[in-house]
Amino acid sequence: MVIRWPSRGRAAPLWATPFIGISIPSFTPRLIVTRTRYLKHVVHTQTDWEDHQLYLPKALPRINSVVRVERSAKYSYYENVCTVSYSQWTWGWPKWEKHIDWMALNGRYLMLYTQWLHRHAGINMPLAFTGQEKVWQSTFRKFNVSDAGLDKFFAGAAFLAWGRMGNLRGSWVKGPLPQQFIDDQFDLQVKILDRMREYGMIPALPGFAGHIPQEIATIYKNATISRSPNWGNFPDEFCCVYMLDPTDPLYTSIGQTFIAEQRRLYGYTSSLYQADTYNEMDPAQSDPAYLAKASKAVIDSMTLADPNAVWLMQGWLFLSEYWTNDRIQAYVGGVPDDKLIILDLYSEVVPIWQKTHNYFGKAWIYCVLHNFGGNMGLRGDLPTLAADPVAARIASNGTLIGIGLTMEGIFQNYVVYDLTLQMAWEAQPVDLITWLPEFVHSRYHIDDANAKHTWTTLLQSVYNVTKVFGGVTKSLATIRPHWKMVQDGFMGTKIVYDAKQVVVAWRSLVAAGTSSPELKLVDTYLHDVVDVTRQALSDLLYKHYQALERDFHNDHTPLKQIQGRAYVILDIMQDMDRILGTHQDFLLGKWLYDAKALAGHDGMSDLSLYYEYEARNQVTRWGDANGNVLGDYATKQWAGLVSSYYLPRWQFWLKDVVAAFEQRRPVDEAAVRKVTEAFELAWNRETKSYPIAPQGDPLALSETLYNKYMHVAVFDATSFLPLS
Repeated sequence: MVIRWPSRGRAAPLWATPFIGISIPSFTPRLIVTRTRYLKHVVHTQTDWEDHQLYLPKALPRINSVVRVERSAKYSYYENVCTVSYSQWTWGWPKWEKHIDWMALNGRYLMLYTQWLHRHAGINMPLAFTGQEKVWQSTFRKFNVSDAGLDKFFAGAAFLAWGRMGNLRGSWVKGPLPQQFIDDQFDLQVKILDRMREYGMIPALPGFAGHIPQEIATIYKNATISRSPNWGNFPDEFCCVYMLDPTDPLYTSIGQTFIAEQRRLYGYTSSLYQADTYNEMDPAQSDPAYLAKASKAVIDSMTLADPNAVWLMQGWLFLSEYWTNDRIQAYVGGVPDDKLIILDLYSEVVPIWQKTHNYFGKAWIYCVLHNFGGNMGLRGDLPTLAADPVAARIASNGTLIGIGLTMEGIFQNYVVYDLTLQMAWEAQPVDLITWLPEFVHSRYHIDDANAKHTWTTLLQSVYNVTKVFGGVTKSLATIRPHWKMVQDGFMGTKIVYDAKQVVVAWRSLVAAGTSSPELKLVDTYLHDVVDVTRQALSDLLYKHYQALERDFHNDHTPLKQIQGRAYVILDIMQDMDRILGTHQDFLLGKWLYDAKALAGHDGMSDLSLYYEYEARNQVTRWGDANGNVLGDYATKQWAGLVSSYYLPRWQFWLKDVVAAFEQRRPVDEAAVRKVTEAFELAWNRETKSYPIAPQGDPLALSETLYNKYMHVAVFDATSFLPLS
């Protein structure tokens, strides 16, 4: 059966497509049930943001009573300005269509009608930044900026987020940004906005934040223009974006023109505009009066074109020491209370709303950042997320208006975000002892004791890392190797949870495939088998690295022990690549394939080569000629990337570690770094293809690897049981 939507007749989206079949007429007309209580707790199924098929039974269970749940927060906000670059820049309309359906479905209300389904949007305030470069072209051309000037201004296809925020400019190595990409992304945005509007969402559109092409400084010689600080250590060609002072009359003129052009080109506006003038950059002045004028100019540039405009601001800038409470109050005070919404971007760890007394009365949204760069370590703070949003709402005196997800990259730790989305509907803290088993049941569609034990064990380890700054734990496998790699803080590599519990969870998850054989057909289960195996191997490599470092600095260590440690580390990385290659969600090949597909059917054309370079560069060196200061920021543990990029770097280093120990000398880090640098630059320009489909049986291989590594001494394991 294919469900047809009223009035538009399009086929049902992914979430509504039957696994076997759906009999819609069996439902009472206009029966209202909650998603959580129905899809999760009655059907025991779940949607997520990966391409996992939604399980539905032959006939949906009947509901005999009406359950009503009211929102505790008016808005569910979605996306960081970085997300579109780290996770979505290669998407076409089919992927976006599914993703917007996922957004809509992640609310609590499902309204079931006799012949069709209608949903109140779950995520009802999504960021909609795709395709804006077309609007900027039209805007800046009205101010006599040439196409060549725009080419130097627009960032690369995989780095547009940071160009839009004024952190960098231009597209290095293979640039400029292709006009084909600009046009295609604009067309895509038209479809995105249309679908979001159909679901009753309020898309957050871009606004003008003061970042301008260099030519503006030449054309408007009397304008007050400065340059931003060097962000990312880039050379002048790509750094130090030109900034138009908000108090200059030209600022409101450009901002007004942009809003008007955006409305004209889309034929629509939501009147909600997102703009960040000082993202990771401090203002040139500190006078409170100036700061108030600066923010007033931003909202004025919006309201001159759209009197209903509301400014949506990320509160990330307020983490800087520059922003004292007096300065924050002056800055937000330049905007009327009903014209500003602040995203408290990292509420679960750094709640700026507390130190600013609820942003001095402005409306704000409790946001969960959690992840930087789309890194993939299993980690989260479920206890805080289950209670803190409720406490924040109570303490906000009515100024908290929403709950948001502001991770830099998606496709990791879905449990963290599923819980966060639910908190927009919870008036009281969530009991994790009850909630987590229900999550597992809906994720796997099966009530299995081993599966539940897996997740309760993870809750005692990786998902109980409370109030720790810096995102998920970064795997040593993905970083250029050297001594003293273990560190805490931002993007820390230090394991701050019980790694032994991850091994226990690994065993339970694999055992679930035996206790409930039908799990072998459940894609979310197989995804998690690979993910937990990946994490256990990462933790094992960490332990072996620590042992190697101790052994190297012990004069009594036998050479064979150093050689053995080096061999095991490389063996772990090879096994990691093998297990990652068994599931579609962990493939470098798919990332590169999707990027090259943006060029259409041009094959090895310059356009295809451009997109492939962008894709390779983002997940490895993140820049060019900038001292590699952002290298390994957006690492991914993907099959192909581990074996072809991370593994060779470890081979270079470990080869010299063994030689240095044998020769009783320090490791020649400079020589290794030189070889590694040359290798990385060459890899970024390669065009080798990698598998785009999984290979092998993830469950069988995971069991093999568990039995291979369960007795390793570095885990201090005395009670791990073999899998038979």
